[in-house]
Amino acid sequence: MKVIGLTGGTGSGKSIVSRRLAQMGAVIVDADAISRQIVEVGKPAYEEIVAYFGQGILQEDGSIFRKKLGDIVFHDAAELAFLNQCTHTYIVAQMREEIAQAKAEGTALCIVLDAPLLFEVGLDALCDQIWVVYASENVRAARVMMRDGISQESAMARIANQKTWNEYAERADLILDNSGDITQLEQQLQNAIQKIAQ
Repeated sequence: MKVIGLTGGTGSGKSIVSRRLAQMGAVIVDADAISRQIVEVGKPAYEEIVAYFGQGILQEDGSIFRKKLGDIVFHDAAELAFLNQCTHTYIVAQMREEIAQAKAEGTALCIVLDAPLLFEVGLDALCDQIWVVYASENVRAARVMMRDGISQESAMARIANQKTWNEYAERADLILDNSGDITQLEQQLQNAIQKIAQ
């Protein structure tokens, strides 16, 4: 069973690709979903983050206010580095566990690691192929602004903190262009799935 690493910059449309691949029969191992789980109240990553950033990042119920934390880390490379170092260990361990479980069950079309930081945390070493989702910076910024309810400045700051398009493209086995409409993306996915199913 092939393991596909799915990545791309924020706002590129990885979630749309993931959802469609799941409908086609892939098991999705979602780094973003795991990253939310590991920072729930009482989890080890939660304790480390609060100890470092302080009570000011918490909501009334004690949970981490992700938007406030994002405003801090996406404007300060050192703060972002700490957050990544803290969370990546837990994320990678959970993803490895989910990959092993999917392989043991053996019923999926393939396993897709949906991971924005696929290269940064070394998950690409677990993959048979790397698929990168592409969209222009303007399209990405507009999507991030709508999705997260943030300003264009904040959206561009997040984009600037990630790899450049050339860095993604150099390591891609397949580039999925998500700048157009869903029909075009769908055709690209159908072609890609046919190739890995052969």
